[in-house]
Amino acid sequence: MEYDILVIGAGILGLSCAYHLKKNNPNKEILVIDRFRAVAQGNTARSNALFRNTFTSPDNQILSDTSIDFYIDMQKSAVDLGIRKTGYLWLQSERELSLNERHVQKMEDEGIELRKYDRGELERMLPLMRTKLTSEESRLMQLEDVVGGVFGVKCGRIDPDKLSRFYAGEFVRIGGKIVLDTNVKKLIVEPNQPLGIDGEPFVWQESRVTGVVVEGQMQGEIRAGTIVIAAGVWNNELLDPIGIDGHVKGKKRQLFTISAGSSPDLRSLIHNKSFNAIGVLPFVILPKSGCYVKALEENNEFWVACEDDINRPFINVPERDLETYKAEPSYFEQNVYRILKEYFPPFENSKPNQMWAGLYSYNTLDMIPFVFVESGMIIAGGGSGSGIMKGDAMGRIVDAVYRLGENGEATLYGGKKYPIHKLGFESRQVEREEWII
Repeated sequence: MEYDILVIGAGILGLSCAYHLKKNNPNKEILVIDRFRAVAQGNTARSNALFRNTFTSPDNQILSDTSIDFYIDMQKSAVDLGIRKTGYLWLQSERELSLNERHVQKMEDEGIELRKYDRGELERMLPLMRTKLTSEESRLMQLEDVVGGVFGVKCGRIDPDKLSRFYAGEFVRIGGKIVLDTNVKKLIVEPNQPLGIDGEPFVWQESRVTGVVVEGQMQGEIRAGTIVIAAGVWNNELLDPIGIDGHVKGKKRQLFTISAGSSPDLRSLIHNKSFNAIGVLPFVILPKSGCYVKALEENNEFWVACEDDINRPFINVPERDLETYKAEPSYFEQNVYRILKEYFPPFENSKPNQMWAGLYSYNTLDMIPFVFVESGMIIAGGGSGSGIMKGDAMGRIVDAVYRLGENGEATLYGGKKYPIHKLGFESRQVEREEWII
């Protein structure tokens, strides 16, 4: 089996790459394969599925902003992507406001729409929130009072299943092919000029990746002129055995859902009308802890989590079955819940009715995604928990790499230009992100 382009990974990044590659190279035969039995069933399906353009790095700003514009315009053209522009609300302590003042100013200078609130305004807009913490428990946890907040306007949530099916459907409609339930056992490395000698390629031969060995719905070898590696945290599983650095590290993240049930206060918290046109609580990030709250009014529930870093190990080559990574009830009880109820008393005595875990795909170098060319492959990843919100731009950049090479310039949605080499590693030129949840 031979194709012009083989894309490994049918998550949001792989599907965006496949769609843009096929759209701009209509005569090329392009195949997408994935080990799961449906598209976007890896970490895309377990994502918090949020989007924001509130970044300090100009690189993250353009990658997210253009992708969000594309998603919003698709929604306006009657493609339901489940977009809800709720906004992001960072609740901040006096210490955090002082530390982040320069970051907020920088984002405003770049034209990112922000609103700033003082404590009094927040108390009026969120009457169920406690801004001054006086309990012994909050003192022991060293939680900090809320003295202000920063609100990102062009932020919200999106349905990852609808977005993935949009890209998959458009890719297939214009002639692409997707085969699922197909696992890549290994990459095939061959010399550029084979001599027919056992043991090739030797160190003195120039070589490249020419295909893959697969099992499952497709079996045997698949050959391709170019192979796109977009397997997220599993990039290393493919690349490590052939001595190529995948530049990603996985880290487990957990989500817990809390039903508002018949609680008047929790229902009122969901249907807050102070911040956005749809009358829903924005995505709220609490001070210091990284604990956050996402309201889903259609399900009458909240998703809550904390992004723990210290004492949460990195995973270089994750297990293939994500069910291996379980959410921990004790983590909710001892961490998330204890913080949540201090700031929002209506959550007192709440328990999760669902919980699950997934893996973030971190580029620990600078928290910016990457795209680079190596040995006949285009390798993309390192979304670091923001793959969905930057997915469209990343797909366009991978297509531009294929057509123009690493020294070319990608045209992102809305006509914005972006030098491809900035996301590579040979001449990487990005600004490290500082505004991280």
